[in-house]
Amino acid sequence: MATPELEFNPYDPAFNADPYPTYHRLRAEDPVHRTPMGFWILTRYDDVATVLRDARFGRKGFDELIRDRFGENLSDLIAAEEQGDKLSEEELMATILLLFVAGHETTVNLIGNGTLALLRNPNQLEALRRSPALIGGAIEELLRYDAPVQRTGRMPNTDVELGGKRIAKGDLVLSLIGAANRDPAHFAEPDRLDLARADNRHLAFGWGIHFCLGAPLARAEAQAAIGTIARRMPALALATPTPDWREASALRGLKALPVTF
Repeated sequence: MATPELEFNPYDPAFNADPYPTYHRLRAEDPVHRTPMGFWILTRYDDVATVLRDARFGRKGFDELIRDRFGENLSDLIAAEEQGDKLSEEELMATILLLFVAGHETTVNLIGNGTLALLRNPNQLEALRRSPALIGGAIEELLRYDAPVQRTGRMPNTDVELGGKRIAKGDLVLSLIGAANRDPAHFAEPDRLDLARADNRHLAFGWGIHFCLGAPLARAEAQAAIGTIARRMPALALATPTPDWREASALRGLKALPVTF
């Protein structure tokens, strides 16, 4: 049987239900992949980390949107002082973008995806019930295993070479965080959920200049929610083996998680 053509199709329902086989194939066969539409897909941990922390990649297109929305008020925000220090326009743009995105559904999806992963891996759920102190590391592993933010887009402000390929200034680059978090070059048995995983340097919250401002709050909320579920619902079980996923694959989350308890 011929091998299917390598394709990244985020609108495919099968991809939304389980994107990880596609990630694995992209990472193995073409880790710096240019799609027929002309944008780039990155799936290796090191390449994704480079884009997240490298100042050559930015979101200049978002600047115009913010200026259109805020108009003259943007200048007022820039002029606001706190103990004599002022935000630069670049710093303000980055802050607004973080708050614009992070204030939505990502923490809800972390709790939903994490609960589903535990119910599908009952030995790990039982380990958490036996040792509640695992909760901190458990949340880090759930973030790695099925991150609520699966990818992020950047446009380089200069030509960049990655994986022996030249990415031109202004090209759209999609960094697949979900794929990077399952890269076997960085994580032993990456497709296995292991709440005791050591040295778990996942990229679910980004890295460097693109690290999530709300990470401490998201961690605290997820620890409280999932820790309480594990402790207070000993009979919790899936009501269906295949819950429905939302069509938006960049922010990965369930439509609903039917359970019995």
